[in-house]
Amino acid sequence: MKFLPIITAFAATAIMAAPTKERAGCVARSYDQISGTKDCTAIIIQGPFTVPANKKIDLTGLKTGTTIKIAGTITFAKGTLDKNNDLVTIGGTNIKVDGTSGTFDGSGPLYWDGKGGNGGVDKPKFVRLSKMSGSITGLTVIDSPVHTFAVNGCHGLTLTNITIDNRGPKYALGHNTDAFDVGSSSDITITGAKVYNNDDCLAVNSGTNIAFNGNYCEGGHGISIGSIKAGSVVDGVSIKGNTVVNSANAVRIKAYANATGGKVNNVTYSDITMSGITGYGIIIQQDYTNDGATGKPGGAAPITNVNLYNVHGSMAKKSRQSVYILCAKCSNFNFQKIAITEGAAANGISPKPMGC
Repeated sequence: MKFLPIITAFAATAIMAAPTKERAGCVARSYDQISGTKDCTAIIIQGPFTVPANKKIDLTGLKTGTTIKIAGTITFAKGTLDKNNDLVTIGGTNIKVDGTSGTFDGSGPLYWDGKGGNGGVDKPKFVRLSKMSGSITGLTVIDSPVHTFAVNGCHGLTLTNITIDNRGPKYALGHNTDAFDVGSSSDITITGAKVYNNDDCLAVNSGTNIAFNGNYCEGGHGISIGSIKAGSVVDGVSIKGNTVVNSANAVRIKAYANATGGKVNNVTYSDITMSGITGYGIIIQQDYTNDGATGKPGGAAPITNVNLYNVHGSMAKKSRQSVYILCAKCSNFNFQKIAITEGAAANGISPKPMGC
């Protein structure tokens, strides 16, 4: 009789442990297992494995507060999907993604042909964050076919210590490999990113209260607001403590001449360090098109309240100029402590803004 309580306790322990099998269903070790994890609140995607050609990872419609751990390398086989498709979509409320030991490999070099999303072979975009709040930490993304992260309709999202590396074979042909494209989103913070690509390190196309702080950008087109098209409004962006290296531009604001209803307001770039800039250290233009600048600015999208403080560094030996501004309707520009060494003159020129 004295042993009965011990036996009962052991039985109770065994009963409590029964859900172990259910938790195992929340671990995906192959592409086919991912769909079965969407009812879980703690998902593990464990590589290495390969996502078949023309297949996508859909992590939308998740339960509020779901955590996702990505470990190992998830490789996406080359397919025929075009730029209207995304290889990965994540969405939901208070979703927390831990990618500190995980890598997404988009097989970009198999697509790259120098034309990006403007032609050539069809190329899918990589990761879309759709109507998501929460955080993504530490994920590594390599070899994007084209655009890497699209942040759309997100509110209250933090991206921390993400690495984007598009320096794979045929690197020079990896066109349009934007790192972070932000649209129709608010309260977005991106910190500690390391980006190696061939296009914008950041492109804020529309949104409010966007922070891009303490990031490293190499090889692309700079840290950009825009391109601003008709109806696109950017209001409230803080870009602080970033380094831009061996890129076409460092600080960039671009709007289409005919962007009716568009607007850029309340943008601050501070403590920006640049080196090896081949185009412009600072460029603000209202004559942008995807095919190239026209030289004829339009004021359909006013650019107002732009603050640049402590923007410094050097241009490449063969570069255009340190500051270029072409505006038809710009106002309230405040530039302080601008010290950009021209590539040709190398004499520490600190120009004032012109053309606004």
